[in-house]
Amino acid sequence: MNRANLSFWLNQIIGTLTFMIGVVACYFGAIKQVPWLGMAVVLLIILIDLLQDKKLIRNKVKLVAVVALAAAVMETLLIVTSVYSVSPSSRLLDFQFILPIWILALWVNFSVRIISYLVFTRGKHFVNALLGIVFAVLIFRSAERFGLLELTHGVYSLVVIAVAWGVFVPSIYMYANKLFPDTRKK
Repeated sequence: MNRANLSFWLNQIIGTLTFMIGVVACYFGAIKQVPWLGMAVVLLIILIDLLQDKKLIRNKVKLVAVVALAAAVMETLLIVTSVYSVSPSSRLLDFQFILPIWILALWVNFSVRIISYLVFTRGKHFVNALLGIVFAVLIFRSAERFGLLELTHGVYSLVVIAVAWGVFVPSIYMYANKLFPDTRKK
């Protein structure tokens, strides 16, 4: 394995481990009724990521902002339409229809990894949709088990969420692909 390959895989492993730290902080903070903890850890992860390649800062910030805004709209619509409800103890503010910060932090955390994962998922819309569906099920099932949210209509709610994520995740990757086009020679 040459130095470039080693560096690539080391970056992927460290980035994924950092991503997992962000996920754990989001869940832990929500479970322990310290919902801002996840976002604080995720903001630190973003800062570290932004400082790695100063030429990409502007587009990385654009990607994080678009993902955060679009995810906030999507998740808020799912809450407002009673697809799922969030435990009051996991909220930063006690507003029933406002997206909890720990859920937004999960999306922001994901947005930081999108660029690295483009290497594997660029142009693979079906794979991206499948990843969205699988992670929707995993995340919402685990959040429900932890008592952080309730799937209002059981499996039907899970299907609606999975479909929403199955459309949303490929859309995010298409946007990221425009911001960070493939520069390798074909």
